[in-house]
Amino acid sequence: MIQQIFFGFLATAGFAFLFNVPLDAIVVSGLSGAVGWAGYLLVMKIYPSTIAATFIASLFIGIMGEIFAQKKKYPTTIFVIPGIIPLVPGAYSYKTVLAIIQGNNKQAFDLGLQTIGIALAIAAGLMFVISFARIMRR
Repeated sequence: MIQQIFFGFLATAGFAFLFNVPLDAIVVSGLSGAVGWAGYLLVMKIYPSTIAATFIASLFIGIMGEIFAQKKKYPTTIFVIPGIIPLVPGAYSYKTVLAIIQGNNKQAFDLGLQTIGIALAIAAGLMFVISFARIMRR
């Protein structure tokens, strides 16, 4: 599990570097992704649902993004966007399209629903945190 969290950190820091995040924010951005991935793994152990785990992980990433944005005086997106990259359902999308091409409509439907659920979980988790942070700032 620690190895996976470390790789979550590396993936997030790598995407932060790729997205031209300021150098002093890359490590912090990697921490955001590592915490999010740790939350994902923890929820998958307790309740093995990819959608629920993705929702909780996006909540963690959003919270970390808000905290780091206030501390570092950078926009929240610098920490949130690289952090959610490991959660994006690219493999599910690929498998959905592959099932459509192979004519496995039932499998394509199931995978498509899973893909949409994961994407909505990411959006909902981030929306909750960002909305809550804006309400708290007033």
